[in-house]
Amino acid sequence: MAGIEILHSEVRNKIAAGEVIARPHSVVKELVENSIDARARRIDIVLDDGGKQDILVNDDGCGMSRADAILAIERYATSKLKTVADIEHITTYGFRGEALASIAQISQFELETSDHTGGTKIVVIGGEFKDIIDSHRPQGTRVKVSNIFFNLPARLKFLKSSQWEKRLISDVVKNYALINPSIYFGLEESDRKLLDFIATDSLEKRVKMFFPNRVVEALVHLDIKVGAIRFTGFLTRPDFFDRHHMNYLYVNARPVRYARLYRTIVNAYQNPKNLPGFLLNIEVAPSMVDVNIHPTKQEVRFKDERYVLDLLNQAIKTKVFTKVVQAGFRTSTSVSTTPGEMMVDRKFVQETVLPYSPERFAEPLSAQGSNEFWQLHDTYILSQTKSGLIIVDQHVAHERVIYESITKGKGGSQRLLFPITLELMPEEYRAYKKTKLLLKELGIEFKEFSAHTIVIDSLPTDARVNREDVVDLFKELDALGNLIEQRNEVAKVVACKSAIKAGQSLSVSEMRSLIDRLFACENPYTCPHGRPIVIRFSLDELATRFGR
Repeated sequence: MAGIEILHSEVRNKIAAGEVIARPHSVVKELVENSIDARARRIDIVLDDGGKQDILVNDDGCGMSRADAILAIERYATSKLKTVADIEHITTYGFRGEALASIAQISQFELETSDHTGGTKIVVIGGEFKDIIDSHRPQGTRVKVSNIFFNLPARLKFLKSSQWEKRLISDVVKNYALINPSIYFGLEESDRKLLDFIATDSLEKRVKMFFPNRVVEALVHLDIKVGAIRFTGFLTRPDFFDRHHMNYLYVNARPVRYARLYRTIVNAYQNPKNLPGFLLNIEVAPSMVDVNIHPTKQEVRFKDERYVLDLLNQAIKTKVFTKVVQAGFRTSTSVSTTPGEMMVDRKFVQETVLPYSPERFAEPLSAQGSNEFWQLHDTYILSQTKSGLIIVDQHVAHERVIYESITKGKGGSQRLLFPITLELMPEEYRAYKKTKLLLKELGIEFKEFSAHTIVIDSLPTDARVNREDVVDLFKELDALGNLIEQRNEVAKVVACKSAIKAGQSLSVSEMRSLIDRLFACENPYTCPHGRPIVIRFSLDELATRFGR
């Protein structure tokens, strides 16, 4: 084994540079951050060969004096902090003093800057200063980075196509342009504009520049402050299921990768198959967040993570969901109901179904019109709203109602007039043995007879099942595998097998009751398995389809 030696400074510097600069988009990220920290109002980025040949970033920020410009290219030179204690009060993007030094180590580097008192141009190749001369440029800074990794062939060979690298750079610019609407951002290659975002006075206007109308129209504005924590931004409505590319997370306006934040948002929407869109900025005191986890500064950690995540979950539930789900029907305690119909609070979406009176609701079914609800192919419930039409899948709607009822312990159970006797297969009986305590909690009661034979004598109050559904219940439970002991997973299976099926005819009163109870749920837009429950068509969408 070779003896231990101290690495030469040139090797150390190149290793350190590799931590900060992974590919061309890392260069753009660091230079854009420097421009924003320098209070630039305009940032122009020009690429050649997807940034592999040239990257030029020009800004109109405060610029630097000659002495500062020379010092800025030295490792650990920064104006952002002086002592260890300052790390807890970071309010800028940069602070480590590594970016320019790292870029200059692995490229042919030119820095031209002016602080309005005089201009300086510095040329550095592979970390070695080659020239320092006067420059005649307006206030601001221009950095040109050429032949990235020319002296690190091992890293150079891992770069991908120009198109791929260009796409990564475009994503970086979008990330910073979104959260900094007052700054102009331009990105071009080969004299072709790739991005062109004019400065504006609000985040909302910047969002409208980025995303198509169908996404913008589905956004709910969030602005809530609890103590020293503030959540601002936009999230898609819980009934929006279109594809999108809106997943932006920021902490104090810093773009971050934060898996637990992402999962908190998705969990608040109860894991829909099509993920929600969001642009969310979490503002906290700098002392409450650690931004010094990695040299790229893209990973952060909250000092009291659990508290922040709980607040975020509550903010989404109370501000995003309740903007869409609000009381819309009048309530009457004297309304008569048909057998099996439960009395519930009358709630509906903000753009509610055209209101009806208690008197109409109390009419016998034969006297009622069906101008509020229609059933399509005994599977979908259609209803007119003030701004268009909604379509509800009756099975998953009922599944959501049952799921929330049994998981919250509010459903109770109903005794069957004719108990169901089942002789279970060995695998089904194993599933029964593993889940019988959970099943009792969820409203299913039974008696055991001879080996593998049980009698179901009670089911959740709202269950609509036959013998085949109960047999399928144990098959589905067995298919859960390792998830079979999780209460929520068992509840999903029970709710699915207990719900109204596609092809089952419903009366107008039954449809109304189901819709009312659905929109009284915490999440009326996705079933427990993540499928959409409600599809909405606006009058504008319908008019477009018909060419009006």
